[in-house]
Amino acid sequence: MGRRRRELRRFMEFDLSSALLLLLLLLAGVGSSAAGDLELLIAFKNALPNPVVLSSWNASQGPCSFAGVGCKDGRVASVALQGVALSVELRAVAASLMALPSLERLSLRGGNITGGVSAARCGDQLAELDLSGNVLRGSVPDAAAVAAACPGLRSLNLSGNALGGPPPAGTEGAGVVRFGGLDTLDLSFNKISGEGDLRWSLAGLGGLRRVDLAGNHLSGGFPGIGNCSGLQHLDLSSNALSGEIVGGVLGGCGSLVYLNLSSNHFTGAPPSDLSSCSSLSSLCLSNNNFSGEFPIQTLSAMPNLKVLDLSFNHFNGTLPDSIPNLPSLEQLDLSSNSFSGSIPSVLCPNPGFSLKELYLQNNLFTGAIPESLSNCSKLISLDLSLNYITGSIPSSLGSLSSLRDLIMWQNS
Repeated sequence: MGRRRRELRRFMEFDLSSALLLLLLLLAGVGSSAAGDLELLIAFKNALPNPVVLSSWNASQGPCSFAGVGCKDGRVASVALQGVALSVELRAVAASLMALPSLERLSLRGGNITGGVSAARCGDQLAELDLSGNVLRGSVPDAAAVAAACPGLRSLNLSGNALGGPPPAGTEGAGVVRFGGLDTLDLSFNKISGEGDLRWSLAGLGGLRRVDLAGNHLSGGFPGIGNCSGLQHLDLSSNALSGEIVGGVLGGCGSLVYLNLSSNHFTGAPPSDLSSCSSLSSLCLSNNNFSGEFPIQTLSAMPNLKVLDLSFNHFNGTLPDSIPNLPSLEQLDLSSNSFSGSIPSVLCPNPGFSLKELYLQNNLFTGAIPESLSNCSKLISLDLSLNYITGSIPSSLGSLSSLRDLIMWQNS
């Protein structure tokens, strides 16, 4: 009996000693890892030309207490320094912040960061990188190199920098730029240019859900999105794209929720295969040279459409009575076209209709304001100015309790 007790005691002592040793080793590992994070953060601070910036980052404190730093399980998982005047080159960021092994999110938006974008390097855990609003240089292939250098990256925001240059040289398909496993890519408001179509840019985006190339110098025709079947958000606004959008280029748009082609030079009628974009919630075609009648047949295939902006084009003809076939519509902007005839009496078929904003100004509408507009009970803004509307304002519009803006000047 005594022998068994002694053996049990020795076993328990051994087991407890082993557990304590393991705990000490784990704590030492965590401590050394946290110390490594601290070292990289202080190295970044020391690389800044202004010693006053990030003054709260003190080597005598733990990195999780630093301003803009977020931790998970004692390790630095996020750094958010939006609007901080860092005034540093990207290579210094890559050598310090981007080297943090557990970093998942990094935002240095508006930090006056300079240098070439291809200097970016990051750990396997980094999923979101926001370097927007800086002074980074480079080309589209350089931006793709960032995705290749950051294997875990899912969201890359390089908007508002100085990226430029034409598409890659070579024959069709030879210069395709691929963006790895990215889910979201924002290259808007740079200086990216390109004659011809956009296949050089979109051909490598098959896995992306959100692409923003607005505010660049892209030219040529609409590229089509047949190889981007998972795409949900596409913004090509404020470029120099032109010509008719031919049929067949939108065949793979079934997942598309947001499409913005405004402020380009497109002509002709919107393509009929736009109806295959049945999931669209927002369609913006404003400030182009589109023409023809209101494309109600195409739009009726979009039951989820909430925002429709066809303003500043050359559409003409009368508005169909079947606009209520867009049951989710909240904002309808048809201003600055050549629509004529009377305003449809069934714009809002019942008091519960979803329409909140209606802009029909600067057209050729005639006749009286329909009493049935009082059915638009959710209406907030109504602009009928610069038309040829006659008669008085219906007193029934006084029942629109949500109406905030009512504009009717310059009519007959």
